[in-house]
Amino acid sequence: MVDEAAEATQQSQTSDDQPAEPKKISAVEKFKLSAAVFSSPGFSWLVMANGAMFMGFQMRNMGQAWLVLELTDSAFMVGLVNAMPSMALLLLSPVGGVLADRLNKRTVALRGRFFVMIISFGVAFLVGSGGVEVWHLLITGLLLGVAFALSNPSSQTIVMDIVGRKRMVSAISVNNSISNLGTMIGPAVGGLLIANYGNAAMFWLTAGIYVFAYAGFLGVPGGAAKESTESAGWSSAFTQMGEGLKYSMNTSRIKWLMFTLTGAIYWGVVQPLIPIYARDVLGVGSTGFGVMIAATGAGSLIGAVVIFGIGDLPRKGMMVTLSTIVVAGSYSLFAISGSFAISLVALFISGLASAVWFTSIFTLLQTMVDDEMRGRVMGLAMSGAMLMGFGFMLGGILADTYSPAVALHTAAALWVLWGLLAFWRSPELRKAN
Repeated sequence: MVDEAAEATQQSQTSDDQPAEPKKISAVEKFKLSAAVFSSPGFSWLVMANGAMFMGFQMRNMGQAWLVLELTDSAFMVGLVNAMPSMALLLLSPVGGVLADRLNKRTVALRGRFFVMIISFGVAFLVGSGGVEVWHLLITGLLLGVAFALSNPSSQTIVMDIVGRKRMVSAISVNNSISNLGTMIGPAVGGLLIANYGNAAMFWLTAGIYVFAYAGFLGVPGGAAKESTESAGWSSAFTQMGEGLKYSMNTSRIKWLMFTLTGAIYWGVVQPLIPIYARDVLGVGSTGFGVMIAATGAGSLIGAVVIFGIGDLPRKGMMVTLSTIVVAGSYSLFAISGSFAISLVALFISGLASAVWFTSIFTLLQTMVDDEMRGRVMGLAMSGAMLMGFGFMLGGILADTYSPAVALHTAAALWVLWGLLAFWRSPELRKAN
């Protein structure tokens, strides 16, 4: 049935060999084509494991932000502590990209997840003992970032190995749907746990979620170990990283996508300000803070489900730019809102547009890059996205020096200019589909 629906998109021939109009595909057939991605062996396990990983990460960020705010009463410290994983990801993701190109992706991903699980139990113990200090969170955040940096490129690029190039949009939208479901549920549950049982309960649950993220990935097909024709030493690894950077910078379509992705720094500005608004502006406490993060996840979930339903995104280059403008506008709305309900709407819209932004960029990157460079390019892409860590700190500095509203409006304006510059300078981005 799936093959028949796919063939319906091709040009049919009339009896006199004249080309006929392409047959239109119904919404039901489009959905069936998208759902066929689940027939790929191990894809369901991959989606569940990645969803748990993302749920744990978002719940930890939410709980940690609230804990640091209680300990320090500083927006900058909230941003600094939550920036630690991003700093490690920024520096080491290219190394993870080389590992994805050189080694068995499943093995690399599993080792990274195991390390994340152990660190998370250690943090839960520190919080539960009552002896946790900010420097503990700085160090453990950095260690978690190292694990994510070395394993995430393998977790990302293994998707195409499992589903194939033609199903990438469906695969990414499904993966994003489950991840965003975790973003919606995790922080909301975390906020309730903190309000009713304290910070430790939230951190213990996060550690347990990471156990599932590790165990679920055991169901993902492994594939054969790769054999490099080069020396396995670090010198060749650095050579490969250099080749990936040179390829990305010399390939115009990749270079401008990378530039666009670094706009995530402005997304980072917003994150340490949400708990400030929850506590000091809206007065909704940790429970309300969790609901605010959940609203963002709900928007992203709806966006991902819609993308899955239509099976593809038209004019992906245009979508990247338009979604940037919508996200930025929603943050300015959030900045001027003194209403909890309007704030939730603004965050929902930001999540919806963010789903389009991330799906468009990462689909274009994975499908436009040469296969032998895919791991290295994805490693570099993750480094670019992790500039959000600088955004965490920048947001805290602007909020402490001026006000949270100034920080939000500044980030929104700069992000729009960033996206428009890439769209103006790159014909490939304007035409990308």
